[in-house]
Amino acid sequence: MIKFLQGLPKVELHAHLNGSLNIDSIKELAENVYGQQSDEFASMCERFITFKKGSNLNDCFQKFAFVHELTSTRKGLERATELTIRDFAKDNVMYLELRTTPKSNDNMTRRAYLEVVMAAIEKATTEHAITVKLLPSINRGEPLEVAEETVALAIELGQKEPELIAGIDFSGDPNQGKFSDFAPVLEKARQHGLKLAIHCAEIDNPSEIREMLMFGMSRCGHGTFLGNSGFAHMKEQNIPIECCLSSNVKTGTVSSFGSHHLKQLFLADAPKVLCTDDCGVFDSTLSEEFVLASETFGLTRSQCIDLTMEAVQHSFASPEEKLKMKMRLYAFTRRQ
Repeated sequence: MIKFLQGLPKVELHAHLNGSLNIDSIKELAENVYGQQSDEFASMCERFITFKKGSNLNDCFQKFAFVHELTSTRKGLERATELTIRDFAKDNVMYLELRTTPKSNDNMTRRAYLEVVMAAIEKATTEHAITVKLLPSINRGEPLEVAEETVALAIELGQKEPELIAGIDFSGDPNQGKFSDFAPVLEKARQHGLKLAIHCAEIDNPSEIREMLMFGMSRCGHGTFLGNSGFAHMKEQNIPIECCLSSNVKTGTVSSFGSHHLKQLFLADAPKVLCTDDCGVFDSTLSEEFVLASETFGLTRSQCIDLTMEAVQHSFASPEEKLKMKMRLYAFTRRQ
């Protein structure tokens, strides 16, 4: 089963750039861009993937400053993007939607940040058998004007390269910011044809969950605290929930793999896709997430293929790209 899942052509719909660099790639990035690293750096790498008992979402968000430092230059950001895409391709991911929050610093404007990532995606996809889409991210912990700039850039750059920028991600620390403040700018993105991947019900906040469900979305990130009525709503609206097992358990939003809501989604026959979230931070791969789901819930090969087919259907890929993915899946199943 493990060999089967490793060879399965997979679809990753929930991956954050700065959290998807594994330790080996972080070390490679640091050496390529900044030269030989110290013992202290090695210790920081170890802490990056270490989650102590009782860890929470806040502990996870604090880890990202480490990688943000490595991607604060054009060269570092470019190489990080290339390495991330390479590693997903190595895991037989045939289609990847990569999310990242455009950052402004002394080295880059937010526009330059996105342009560097877009150029790196185009370079990496010519070297690897993988299709990649970019979802610029709105960080709900940042000021509204930053979100407005991000959406304006996504609309402008997406008009120039519509095959690359496919949507907007709404994420960040769910304990910060108010969704209602960002709803108008998200609506602007939607009106311009951008799909919306919204982190929803990551924490137990009933009033905001209701607000998000009424607003609507293309896909729901995590959906941990939706409950049965929320799952029924997602089924009725055909909105898939992006399930990230290792992420949810290691950050403490779900107590164990066995109690993960993926099981309830199967029972409710609600739309769902299996994702990694931050495979570097959580020291996993999409293949390993499939192994976890298979071992925990007794999924068959057929169910794993069906999960992948669901991901194809709910991706922000073009009809032609979806057809190619389906044909690749069919070819794989015929060889089994």
